[in-house]
Amino acid sequence: MQIIIMGCGRVGSELANLLSMEGHKVSIIDINPKAFIRLGKSFKGTSVTGSGFDKEVLEKAGIEHADAFTSVTQGDNRNIVGALIAKREYGVPIVIARIYDPLRAHVYNKLGITTISPTTWGANKIKELICHSDVLSQASFGNGEVEILEAEVSSNLAGFTCDKINVPGEIMVVSITKLGRAFIPVVGTIMDQGDLLHIAVASSSIPQLKRILGI
Repeated sequence: MQIIIMGCGRVGSELANLLSMEGHKVSIIDINPKAFIRLGKSFKGTSVTGSGFDKEVLEKAGIEHADAFTSVTQGDNRNIVGALIAKREYGVPIVIARIYDPLRAHVYNKLGITTISPTTWGANKIKELICHSDVLSQASFGNGEVEILEAEVSSNLAGFTCDKINVPGEIMVVSITKLGRAFIPVVGTIMDQGDLLHIAVASSSIPQLKRILGI
């Protein structure tokens, strides 16, 4: 993929290196040329000095052929303006903006801009670590609205099917590891004591899941 990153701070530089190491064609833009020092010598992409709002700069970075654009500067306004230009004027298929203000994030999602809010994600993650330390989180999606949790089948659930745990739209067992082998359960799959479950759950439904699991 051809990917453009606007902002070479800690997140932008880390993302650029990760994508570059995977073989993607990466261009990263920053108004401060000294910011590119963060990329290190292993970075194989292109660094472009200038504003992510400047069409000449964007075109130098290859936006006319870009598959994805992400703006991760320190400013919400800069991030969203850069994302809107990429989306509306150049038709970049995948556009993602980092937005610190959760209220703005909801507005821009409605405009077709995918937003990541570290404020919301961080608050949700800390809340889970405080309130739900007895379940192990394996992955988090969006801004923390959905989690993949890991739990072991206890004696009170042994012999029941996954339907005992599943709640439509809220809780779903997505994988069972039985005797060291993982598989995707179907309707009627029986759980045995000691089975390891991976459960997709809406963050608001974690207390309900804990009650079902008997935690």
